[in-house]
Amino acid sequence: MKCEREQQVIEATRNRVWASSLRAHLRDCALCTQTELIAASLQEDAAKAKRVLDLPPAGMIWRRAQTRRRERALQRATRRPFLIAGALGAAYSVVFVLWAIFQLPQSVYRPFVTPPGLAGDVALAGAALSGILAIVGSCVLLLETRR
Repeated sequence: MKCEREQQVIEATRNRVWASSLRAHLRDCALCTQTELIAASLQEDAAKAKRVLDLPPAGMIWRRAQTRRRERALQRATRRPFLIAGALGAAYSVVFVLWAIFQLPQSVYRPFVTPPGLAGDVALAGAALSGILAIVGSCVLLLETRR
């Protein structure tokens, strides 16, 4: 069962413009009355959904997505150099520790065998400082690349 004025009822509900003849028809036709109730209900639901969602403009969403894409690309591009620097720093730290193990006994008995000199102490202090800094830098780089 279909009424020929059903489409007019839907349009009138959508536009909220009712002709008096269509209102009179609505009182007599049960199918059009039901169509008007369903169309009005759908229109209310659409208005509620629009208020609830309230999405930002498409341009803003696009810019945010592009910014996130660039940030991820930058992270991928900088991850490898940080890993390489961290690995080299760790290797340097291992070499320094091995050097320190073999040099420590000499530095302990050297003052008794040879006269104390400033050059040996400065070199040892410089090597120790650079080793400590390399270890700290390697730890920082490795922690940064894990994020």
